[in-house]
Amino acid sequence: MQVINFLAEKYYKIAYDTFFYIEDNKKAHKYVEYALKESPKHKKALRLKGRMLILEDKITQALNIWQKLYDMGESDFEITSKLAYCYSQKGEYSKALEFCEKSALNVGLGDSEKMFSLYRLKIDLLLNINKPLSALKLFKNALKILSSSYACELKSSYSFLTFYKDSVISLKNVKRAF
Repeated sequence: MQVINFLAEKYYKIAYDTFFYIEDNKKAHKYVEYALKESPKHKKALRLKGRMLILEDKITQALNIWQKLYDMGESDFEITSKLAYCYSQKGEYSKALEFCEKSALNVGLGDSEKMFSLYRLKIDLLLNINKPLSALKLFKNALKILSSSYACELKSSYSFLTFYKDSVISLKNVKRAF
């Protein structure tokens, strides 16, 4: 049974409202810190802090927050996808791919928005680690699964992948000529 710290909850609510409605990040940070001082494992306050840090491009700090939540046994889509994103921003692509796989386990086929963001991230990661054929295969699978609006957006972003396979074949033929 978890005991609720009402003061921490109050500070969290103020931080949440300040961040999302008033859009005062500095003040929101102050109240998140108050909440975490009262209850260091306050999951909602940690999530909010992680979101704010990502928006401020403080990736290392955000990674530490999302990792802390994950280590506390939280492994839903938001946490695993944020970990994947943070690791990708730090250039730790294999770790990012690992968390992409964990994220995929937490999303249903009917949730196109989450599927879309996950496909985008994973395609980018595969391209970053020089696996364009794997990226192409994933791209083609994504087009079959995603709703039409997300599929169109993905297609406009990654249409160059469809030309990649033909380019590889052409380059092999050029190498054989020498």
